[in-house]
Amino acid sequence: MGALRDEHHNGWLMPSGNYPAAMYDDEWVEQETVPSAPAPAKIVSLRPTGFEAARTVGEHIRASTPVVMDLTEMEEAEAKRMVDFASGLIFGTQGGIERIARRVFLLTPADVEVMVIDRPLDDTGFYNQS
Repeated sequence: MGALRDEHHNGWLMPSGNYPAAMYDDEWVEQETVPSAPAPAKIVSLRPTGFEAARTVGEHIRASTPVVMDLTEMEEAEAKRMVDFASGLIFGTQGGIERIARRVFLLTPADVEVMVIDRPLDDTGFYNQS
């Protein structure tokens, strides 16, 4: 065991090893199954250049992964086609769609809730710092 830093004894304090140890009367019981931590949430961000990315968008939504779809690199007609596809996809999966910015959309599966805050929560002006 290494030394511990202490500001009062020339910067170092050596452990004495005389620390009380916890004692338990119960026998050690091993768990048969260890509960796993939930998988970390993820969001996919896509910037398609053509309609061929529609399949990728659909696969992620079907796998319950939210998608940020940035259509700024697409031609206008293709972008409209992609929005139409995304709207049908969201309708069919009972998900949600939110416009984040011009030509940028957040597509969410049915089990994801999006909370949109577009004005201050109170009148203190804390959120209105523009």
